[in-house]
Amino acid sequence: MISSQKLGERIAFARKNANLTQADLAAKIGVARTTLVAVEKGERRPSNAELIKLAGFLKVSVHDLLREHAVTGEVSPRFRMTAPPGNATEANAVVKRLQSLGSRYAELEQLLGLRRIPAPLESIEAYRADRAGAGWVSGAPNAMRLLGQDAARTVRNALDVGDGPALSLEQQLELQAGLRIFHLPMPNAIAAMLIWSDELGACVAINRGHPLERRRWSLSHETAHFLRDREEGEVLPLHLARRTDPAEVFAESFAQEFLMPSGAIARRFSERVRANGRFTIADILWMAHLYQVSFQAMTLRLEDLELLPSGTYEGLAEKKFKASEAAESLGLQSITQPRPELLPDRFISLAAQAYEKELISETEFASYLEVDRVTARRVYQSRRQSQVEDGMVVELDLGREFVTQAGHEP
Repeated sequence: MISSQKLGERIAFARKNANLTQADLAAKIGVARTTLVAVEKGERRPSNAELIKLAGFLKVSVHDLLREHAVTGEVSPRFRMTAPPGNATEANAVVKRLQSLGSRYAELEQLLGLRRIPAPLESIEAYRADRAGAGWVSGAPNAMRLLGQDAARTVRNALDVGDGPALSLEQQLELQAGLRIFHLPMPNAIAAMLIWSDELGACVAINRGHPLERRRWSLSHETAHFLRDREEGEVLPLHLARRTDPAEVFAESFAQEFLMPSGAIARRFSERVRANGRFTIADILWMAHLYQVSFQAMTLRLEDLELLPSGTYEGLAEKKFKASEAAESLGLQSITQPRPELLPDRFISLAAQAYEKELISETEFASYLEVDRVTARRVYQSRRQSQVEDGMVVELDLGREFVTQAGHEP
């Protein structure tokens, strides 16, 4: 059974998330404020009736309050809310959902006896805002751009991707940076967000309604914030207006260099010119397709490297050039993928392991996956089946000395 102190901490945490004062919540459940204070301190355990009322007003389940292994990772008070005007309420809701999912992720690791070990990229300190700022002219824009580019090259080397397209980006960053990456429904004006706590590590939410190229850019942008100022977190608008903010200059420069490394882009530009005697819009489309970025991002990158005249993209936009139609006519199929899963594969795998080991019930398994019990059962059976089909079962018979693969006789 969960201790009264832990229960009180969860009630206090949920109350703060609901933006209620102790006096407000006490009045709602019909007790004195001093009584609620005692409950939150763990000095008084609420009755079953009070617990049901608390859960109702705090918009959480009784189960969530009583879960033995629940983790509450509070977002830093320095959290930077930069959502576009009119989206603050929606952004706050997504932040809370991301916080909840990150907590569930940490709970599953705790249940399975896994301790969060800092990932390799987490130990890089050279680009931290409190360390790099003074040595880079107090965050001057050009210095921040150079610093972002340097950080991108460092991460590319760490991921061992050379100067080619950075593919399998999510899997790489989950492993090397320890990012917990979720694809969540968000207002279209919000591209992504990052939260951090010592308990949870770095949790990133990407707008699952955006195209693949945009999602890759958003993830790269948030990786830069992970390196520079993870404690402050961030809500990333789809269109950045604060280009002079050192943090955003650093992050945008990082994303640009990380996804389209300058040396490789210049080399491929030269190769196309040598092969065809000129460089055309078709070449831009080809390079954008190769590096899995948008036509706009690649054109602006070529302008930035002074390989195309400044204003090239703006001129094409004024002429209402349709990049998607042009790419299709060239046989460059747009990068289409099924809508990404909301939860990371590792998260689902940990939940399935916890269920298989009877550490959580079927109802709890479904709750972790945010689905009904029938769907949860189907997910579990599907994973067990895939493990049987893909896994190697090794049998050792010391008398006959043979090793077989699952389903095959020696």
